[in-house]
Parts: sequence; structure tokens; C-alpha cells
Amino acid sequence: MLLRRLISNRNLCPRLLHTNVSFESFVWDQCKSGNIKKLDDGLGYFDKLASMNPLPSNQIFSILLSSIAKIRCYSAAFSLHKKLNLIGIQPSFITLNILINCCCQLGQLDYGFSLFGEILKRGYDPDQVTFATLSKGLYLQGKIGPALHMFDKMADVGVQPDIITFGTIITGLCRNGKVGLALELQREMVEWNCKANVVTYSVIIDTLCKGCSVDQALSLFSEMINDLGILPNVVVYSSLIHGLCNSNRLSEAIRLFDEMSSRQISANSITYNSLIHGLCQYGQGKEARRYFDEMMDRGISPDVVTFNILIDSLHKEGKEPAIVTYIDDDDGLCFTGRLEEAVKLFDSMVDRGLEHEVVSFNILINGYCKHCRLGEAIQLFNKMKQKGLKPTDFTYNTLIAGLCQIGRVGTAKCLFHEMQSYGHSPNLIIYGTLLRGLCKNRHIDEAKELFQSMESNGFKVNVQIYNILIDLLFKAGDSENARKLFYEISNKGLVPDVITYNIMINDLCKKGMSFEAYKLIVNMEQTGCLPDAITYNTIIQGFLQEQEVDKAIEIFQEMLERRLVPDDFVISLLTNSLSEDQLKKLELFDKPIND
Repeated sequence: MLLRRLISNRNLCPRLLHTNVSFESFVWDQCKSGNIKKLDDGLGYFDKLASMNPLPSNQIFSILLSSIAKIRCYSAAFSLHKKLNLIGIQPSFITLNILINCCCQLGQLDYGFSLFGEILKRGYDPDQVTFATLSKGLYLQGKIGPALHMFDKMADVGVQPDIITFGTIITGLCRNGKVGLALELQREMVEWNCKANVVTYSVIIDTLCKGCSVDQALSLFSEMINDLGILPNVVVYSSLIHGLCNSNRLSEAIRLFDEMSSRQISANSITYNSLIHGLCQYGQGKEARRYFDEMMDRGISPDVVTFNILIDSLHKEGKEPAIVTYIDDDDGLCFTGRLEEAVKLFDSMVDRGLEHEVVSFNILINGYCKHCRLGEAIQLFNKMKQKGLKPTDFTYNTLIAGLCQIGRVGTAKCLFHEMQSYGHSPNLIIYGTLLRGLCKNRHIDEAKELFQSMESNGFKVNVQIYNILIDLLFKAGDSENARKLFYEISNKGLVPDVITYNIMINDLCKKGMSFEAYKLIVNMEQTGCLPDAITYNTIIQGFLQEQEVDKAIEIFQEMLERRLVPDDFVISLLTNSLSEDQLKKLELFDKPIND
């Protein structure tokens, strides 16, 4: 075969050779410039290269495989690798590294390690890329121990880890919740003559912020700037601003945001989204408007996330309405807080070239449901499906809850069955919502049937579902079945929680059976379930209403000893029911109860 190729090569005309070289250069440029965006393009280039005579160098095939892997067509890269073997081109070291990365991305780690063995078998020396790629694959599967062992093995064979290797390992540790180990490894980088950079710091800072350890993140930020002189980038600032906003530390977030400008670091849409979301979340609509205007003035286009934040802020109860919609007129933004304006905002997304996502639909459907406009919510739900978007558990739960709220239980049940017919299994939250709706609308028998059907459909009913049904049965006046369910909990191998006991105690006290309710407190403590303030407030009210003042005082003192805080209604009842001497003995007004 080699002889035939040599003979044929001598007979090739110079023009054909020149054409082949030109095409190789073209493919090389396409790969290097990242212009290969579609698999079909890559496959077309491969077929043409593979048909050349003489065959191109291994290098051009390697870079083409790399480009195909970059557009996440990992399986296709393997198929092309097999074709290379068939036409007599053996994999280079670079090709094997690329294929190992494809294995890790596909979750086929065992095959990745077999390729690692092939590297050794062919006499190649694994480099930092090889070890870093395998470590990343292990981290993706949550295999922390083997990944760290891979790092040790790397050192054993004399491969010096570089900043990319450390970045890969630190990222893997952070994504698996091992931020302490990540910090420790970053400290050890100096022993390998490798300095930490803004990337390694940004990964750890982001993880700390998402884990509500903002103060530790700020300390690391200070170390990065002041001790090591590493300049922060927009990623670091965005992470810190996001963390501070989530912790309701808005003034600090704004200070950091303003600091970015002084460092000549431009905020991006992620930075603005974090700040606008924080301001909307904590009712600072005017400030949110100012930063939205600033975002637009700087030419930073709001994305789908920005619009979702703004739409969601419209129907948050008890909070100042934030940015409502963008209207192309001289006034710019319209801040009114009306649902109609939220709809305009939703519609304006398309005008700005943004596609509606499931989240966008869910937010507006939720808004319609909260305003009891279920007809429009259903219309939007149907429009969502027509666009090929798949409703989520949140979508169905929101609609079922809204329909039950206005008494349209039949429609809610139809929607419940529809989601099952489409292969969407309801979860426990959706079951709980429908159960609550059936009971509130006095469809008790149907609620019982639904409850019984859960187990037959393979659901393991939890205590929370029992709590919903027991509470609603009591409220519907069906105390007998509610108590049966209470005793059934233990028979199912479940343990009643404090909410279960509080529901039972509340019903007993309402029926003038406070001493029976008190026995339940003893029983719950024996099962390891401690009573809370609601438990004590309920039973104290029960005894006072039954004129059992001494018992109420006894339980109240027990409540204080447990450092639980009585509510205002209990304080009022005690004040009106006890004499001045009794109140003084309780020391109710001598010192704060929560001291």
C-alpha cells in the first residue's frame, strides 16, 4: 500500500499538489479562526481531506477533530477517528488528548482511561493537558479522591502542573463543594513555582458567594488585590455583587459596582442583572430603574434574564413595583407596577430579538394566576406549548393552584390528567396542591381518592402530604378521618413532625380538649420531636379559653424556660385573664422574653 502511494505520488501533477496544499491551508485557517460552527461543515472538510492523494498530514486532521469537539459534537469526533484508522492514519498524541476530552464530556471515563493507556503504549509522554483532562472528567462525575490521586500521579511521573492544570482542579473541587480543598491547593501552587491568577481566584470567590460565605469571599478579594497585586476582572466583581445582593447588603454591592468604573472595568449584563435583581428583590425600584437606564445608556442590551427579573418584580406582594416595561418613546421606561405593563414587557422581548423562555412564560402565568385571571393564564399556557416549549412542574403547579383558588376544580383536574397523558409525571408538590384545592372546595371524597391513588402510582407519600390532608380534613369538619390519617402515619413507618402535632393540638383545643392536647406534647417529645412556639401558643390559648388558668400559667412558664416567644394574642389573653399578682409572678413585663 505504501509502495502504491509512493508511485502514485510521483505521477501527481504540480497543479493538483498545489490545490491540495491550498485546501489544507484553507481548512487550517477555518479551524484556527473558529469558523466551523456546524457539524456538516466539519464533516465535509474531513471527507475532502480524506480523499486527497497523497493524504494530508496528521496535524490537519487533529486540528479538525479539535474544532468538531469544540462545537460539542463529541460522538462525531470518535466516528472520524475510526475513519482515520481505516485510511491508515494512526492517532497522534494530540488526537488522543482530544479524544480523551470527548470521553470525559460524554461521561465515558473508562474509555478515556483506555486511551490514556494507548498513549503510554505508543510511547508518548502524557502532558499537563492529558492529566488535567482526565482530572476534569473525574470531577464531572464527583470522584474527588481519584481526581486528587491523578494529580499526585502527575507529579510522580515528573509532569510539572501549570496554571491550566491548577485551574482545572480548583474548578472541579469548587463545583463539588470542596472549596476548602480548593483554597488549600491554591496556597500550595507557589511550591510548584506557579502563581495563582485571577481565574483561580474568581472560581473560589464565586463558589464562596454562592455558598453564602460572602465575608470570606471579600477577604479573598482583598488578598488578591492588596497582597498579590492581581487585578480583578468583571467576573470577580459580578460574583461579589451577586453574593452581596443575595445577602441584602445592597450598599456594599453598589460600592463595589462604582469601584469597577474607577478601575476601568466595564460591567456587563450579568453584573447589571445581579444588581437590578437585588434592588427589585428588596423593594428599591427607583434605584433599579437608575441602573437599568444606565445599562441602556452604556449600550449594554438587556437579555432574557433582565426581562425575567423585571416581569417577576411586578407582582411581588408588599414590595415597591420595580421596572415594568421598555417602551420606544421619549419617556423610555414606564414604571407603573400594573400587570398590563408586565404583558407589554413580555411582548417587547420579541421586538428586541429575544426569544421567550419557559421561565418568562412561567413568571407571567404566575402573575395572571395571582390576579385571578385564569383565562389569560391558560391562553398563555397554550401559546407556550404551541411554541414547542415544555411546561415545567412549576407551570402545572401554578395553574392548578390558581384554578382551585377560584373554584375551577374540574379544570384543575383536567390539567392534572393532561400532564400525565403527555408523559409528565406529577411530583409530590403538584399532588399536594391538588389535594389542598379539592379539600378547600369541599371535594373531600375526591381528595381521599387522589391520596389513595398516589401510592398505587408508585409515590411514597411523605409526612408533608399527610399534613396537608389532615389539616384540610379538620377544616372541612371531617375530624374522624383526619385522626385516622394521623395514626396511619406511624403505621407507614413515617414520623409525625411538629406541624403534624400542631394541627392535631389545634383541633383538640378548639373542641375544648386541651388536656388531651397536652398529652400529645408529651408524646411528641418522646418521639424526639420538640414543640415550638406555635405548639405552646395554641395550647395556652386552649387552657385559657377553658378557664384552666393555673395550667395555662404552668405551660407558659415552661415555654419561657425553653426560650420560646409567645405571640401577641397569647400575651393579650394572659393580661386579660390573670390578676396583677399572677402577672408579676410570671415576670412577664419585667424583662424581655427573648433575653
